Amino acid sequence: MIRNYQALLLSIGMFIVLFFVALKVGTISMSISELFNLLFFQKGTKEASLILFAFRLPRVLSACLVGICLSVSGDILQKITRNTIADSGILGVSSGVAFGAVFYFFLLGNYQTSLSAFQSISLMSFGLIGAFSALSLNLILSISHRKLSMFRFILNGIGIGSGFSALVTFFSLKINADDYSRVNTWLQGSISQVNWEKVVDMGAWVLPSLTLLFIFYPKLSLLRFSDTHLETIGFSTTFWRVFFIVLAAIFICASVLTAGTIGFVGLLVPALTRLMFFKKQQKGYLYGLCFNGMTLLLFCDLCSKMLFTPNELPLNAMMGLLGIPYLFYLFLGQRKEQQK
Repeated sequence: MIRNYQALLLSIGMFIVLFFVALKVGTISMSISELFNLLFFQKGTKEASLILFAFRLPRVLSACLVGICLSVSGDILQKITRNTIADSGILGVSSGVAFGAVFYFFLLGNYQTSLSAFQSISLMSFGLIGAFSALSLNLILSISHRKLSMFRFILNGIGIGSGFSALVTFFSLKINADDYSRVNTWLQGSISQVNWEKVVDMGAWVLPSLTLLFIFYPKLSLLRFSDTHLETIGFSTTFWRVFFIVLAAIFICASVLTAGTIGFVGLLVPALTRLMFFKKQQKGYLYGLCFNGMTLLLFCDLCSKMLFTPNELPLNAMMGLLGIPYLFYLFLGQRKEQQK
């Protein structure tokens, strides 16, 4: 318990440091005193106030929300499938959401970043339909003799993701040539254009879903046990699987619609948090998962905007630099186990 307490403090500490560094650093850097005066006392120049409150703060908050969404959705998918390499990108769910969103813009006639309340709900609905389509198709193709084949589930997910990506490209080109580059920039992973409207829209979906996840998280932890064992104690595995799949779809959808398809976060953060916490099912793990997700996204966003200033590296490419070595590590670990 002491170890978990220390791990949680470490997660919170890293997040606070990265949060203020992300607000401080940029094309125009701010001193620490200037940043604190603006944040807590509203004292500073008009230029610095505009940079902080109109650009950096919404960007940092959206990075935090995206980090939470991808981390908790990765954890949910891994517990439901009982596979530690399940991730929204690998299972094709992110591509399904992207297809649903691009298809909505295709029906709308153009790509828009500013939407009315009705259009935001409609876009979310199309994204959710895309997410459920990808997951349903994957489950149908992966079930054999009433059992879910994990190997086929992962393999089919990669294939379904590629298929939806091809459809995204097709419908992006069908909207119009100008919108294609804007859609492509969004889907490569970017939060540079995020404003307060986007943050509020995303928060309206994420915060209630996150509250439900915190309330019912012990049910999710139980899903790591066998269905036969759970059903003997009256636990409805079907109901809770559907419940958590819906929550995961909302998290993934909210993330993709704001920041595009960013891979590996749902893979790396749960693995890192499991290493930090003594027992993953104990209280504190979910808090650690959220803080670590926010920290990782803040770090990646900071690197993406500072490494090649004034140009920005797509977030998906930045995450790939971290995620691909981890995949190699997993592959080598499994190979060693097979050789024993």
